[in-house]
Amino acid sequence: MTSLAAVIIDAFEFARTGRVLDGTISLVEFPRLLDMLQEFEGELHVRIEGQTDEERKSWLLVAGSGVVVLKCQRCLERLGFPVVIHSRLQLRVGDVTEIAWSDEALDDDAYDIIPASQPLAVKDLVEDEVILLLPVSPMHDVCVLPKSGANDQKPSPFAVLAKLKKH
Repeated sequence: MTSLAAVIIDAFEFARTGRVLDGTISLVEFPRLLDMLQEFEGELHVRIEGQTDEERKSWLLVAGSGVVVLKCQRCLERLGFPVVIHSRLQLRVGDVTEIAWSDEALDDDAYDIIPASQPLAVKDLVEDEVILLLPVSPMHDVCVLPKSGANDQKPSPFAVLAKLKKH
């Protein structure tokens, strides 16, 4: 599969022409995501499809899958977290703040609105989608804590006092 790490698109043109990108992005290509991961090996499989609807609105359909390794916040062991992206993004011209607080953006959870007036790095788009999927405090459903073996137990310092008390 083709690496999409360095691909930059004109999002409106991509949607207008109905283009499709299909490939992978290595996890090490996501600088903001690396701070959240315990291991950096692996890749995400990504598909981006451009569309326009009957109202001439431009859309990007983003799909992706893979596994990232996080740190369980309970036992501090590795936690494989499946990443499944299914996003429908409407492209708009405008400022991020202006778009984010528009009534339309707040009313409908079926899609998100993103600014696309400049060239769009596919890697950054996918990284944003993955970060939004990650849990704030990742934890196993059930953690297996390390067991202390009977041989590992040291005698209590109070055992000597217990002997003195018996006399």
